[in-house]
Amino acid sequence: MGEVPPHVWDALVGPDNFYQSHRWLRGVELAHGPDPVLTAWDGNRLVGAVPTWPGEGNEPGLFSLPEMFPDLDTSWSPRYLWLGTRRSVYNELLCARGPIRAEVLQQLLHGALAMAERDGRDGVVLPYLAGDDARELAHLHPRARALLHDADANIDISVGGVAEQLHHASRRDRARRRAELRAPGRTGTTLTWLPLDEGAESEAARLIAQNRQRYGSSAGQEWMDRSFAAQEESGALGRAVGCFALRDGHPLAVTVCYAHHDRLYARYFGFDYAHAKPSGEYFALNYGALIDYAAACGFRRVRLAVSAQQVKVRRGARLAPLAAVVLPAEGEVRTEEAVAAHNHHTVGRWRELCGSRPQAMGTEWDAWETRPPEPPGPPRP
Repeated sequence: MGEVPPHVWDALVGPDNFYQSHRWLRGVELAHGPDPVLTAWDGNRLVGAVPTWPGEGNEPGLFSLPEMFPDLDTSWSPRYLWLGTRRSVYNELLCARGPIRAEVLQQLLHGALAMAERDGRDGVVLPYLAGDDARELAHLHPRARALLHDADANIDISVGGVAEQLHHASRRDRARRRAELRAPGRTGTTLTWLPLDEGAESEAARLIAQNRQRYGSSAGQEWMDRSFAAQEESGALGRAVGCFALRDGHPLAVTVCYAHHDRLYARYFGFDYAHAKPSGEYFALNYGALIDYAAACGFRRVRLAVSAQQVKVRRGARLAPLAAVVLPAEGEVRTEEAVAAHNHHTVGRWRELCGSRPQAMGTEWDAWETRPPEPPGPPRP
């Protein structure tokens, strides 16, 4: 990433694609080491790009093919080349619009597959790809398949913030949300927004490391300190702000967000589990304070990413489909009929999760809900 001028790269990056911006990718590179980046040029103009990384070899977690597709009876190779930002749960296609787009995307996809084969890998996978982008890319290779596997949660922001959102909620939801937002105050907890300067950065890293360890990560505070130091060097930390919950004057919890265009990205949450018990701070920071701050600062959307989608839907989030484009070096991962069946049933599971809030899933899901063709019946006598 250090070889591509930031303004040249970011000309391909939209408002919903912060985690593929130059500053974020450069920070990842500084923290974890460089990975190859495929680029396509038209003269001096960058017209397409795709970052690559080696993946995690089907280790349990968000980047394990068996866990992403538990319903597919497939022996997933751990030796795929992963495309997109390292450990990003949202990717878009980095490609110019216009007549050359399909050709550029084909070149990038074939180039990535050639890189994988050269390195002795069994194919390529681009996960957590925006749904429409996944369908577009898979269409460009006869053996590529677009497989739904997750959903991205976002809240569109009204000028009136939480108060306006609650005004449109049901009476039952309104009472529950207000009770949640009042809970931290009963323990004397106060909220404040701070830029991540040296002192706030260290406190945020300490709290985030505790949260990561609580949910299975072996990386401690050193990992977060290294990540923040890399982001500071790349410029990404200059886009960060932390919402801190304070109790008795001490930092108790934090949500770290990043500004990009008119979007606010909630990236990290941390809590001091070693010295306190939660009292609704998660909801106060990641719902009430977040929405009001976004409204006050003129942001149009808060991006909440994956995990705990049902919790987020209950608080007004909308879900957008995320899919992985999988292209093996040989053969096909599944037939088109099996893929259609998988995608159809996956949409059904998300609709069931949303329950009485069907508005949480927009029309972009409809294209994935096409029923697979019925198997042929017995011949007529």
